[in-house]
Amino acid sequence: MTPQDYVQQKASASGSSFYYAFLFLPPHRRAAITAFYAFCREVDDVVDEVTDPGVAASKLAWWHNEAIFYRAMLMQVL
Repeated sequence: MTPQDYVQQKASASGSSFYYAFLFLPPHRRAAITAFYAFCREVDDVVDEVTDPGVAASKLAWWHNEAIFYRAMLMQVL
């Protein structure tokens, strides 16, 4: 499964009307907003589904570090 396939699956599985609204966007914007929405679903799932506070904190810390890493990469490009 490619990253693009994963975010499509994650976004569409949520059952939200947001995913269907994204289909009206131009392809490059649709890909970006779908990836961001999948990220939001991932973080929300940690909060909603993980019962062990230590595991939840570790998962959220991992996502936090990923966001910082990719923000730094993006800032270098811009």
